[in-house]
Amino acid sequence: MPELSKKLERFTSILLAEATAENERTLNELKERHDAALESAEDRVLLEAYEYIHREVTRIRGEQGRLVSQHLLEQKRALSRRREEIAEEVFALVRARIAAFTRTPAYRQRLQALLQEALSALPGAKDVVVSVREEDLPLAKELKAAAGRPITVEAGPIHLGGLIARSDSLGLRADASFDCAMAGLDGHFARVVGLALTDDGSDPLDPAQKEG
Repeated sequence: MPELSKKLERFTSILLAEATAENERTLNELKERHDAALESAEDRVLLEAYEYIHREVTRIRGEQGRLVSQHLLEQKRALSRRREEIAEEVFALVRARIAAFTRTPAYRQRLQALLQEALSALPGAKDVVVSVREEDLPLAKELKAAAGRPITVEAGPIHLGGLIARSDSLGLRADASFDCAMAGLDGHFARVVGLALTDDGSDPLDPAQKEG
């Protein structure tokens, strides 16, 4: 009996040792699985956080870019409107000066000088028709005398002053009207002050730009 008891104790001890070892192995495996799962979950959280931050940065950059572009466009439009307003103010003053000039004796002399210039562009023409403002028709006699050759004077589509001479037989026309000069000045003025804004941001008043 004592021998049997000892054998049972040894057998029990072995079973307990094996059970303990197996339990430790199981616990270690569970711990490893737990740690791996936890690490994987952390990785997913970090990845999601990174993707979220990346999306937000992209969105903010896009919104800021649109805001900047919109602001630049609004400033460009405002500058264009202001330049147009300045041009209108300048041309209003020029038209007022021209209107005042046409009421002076010097305007008569100027009309005669313009007539000579226009007739020189119609050499040999026998059918010269000179168009003037309706207000200048009373000066027809003076213009005919200054022409030195037969001309017809009539009211034409002129508003500011000056005259237009034409010869239908020659198919030639000489525009010496203030209206034409004003139209040319309009285009020149627009180029000089940069009414047409350049997309490259160059300064139209920069001498270097003019030379180019």
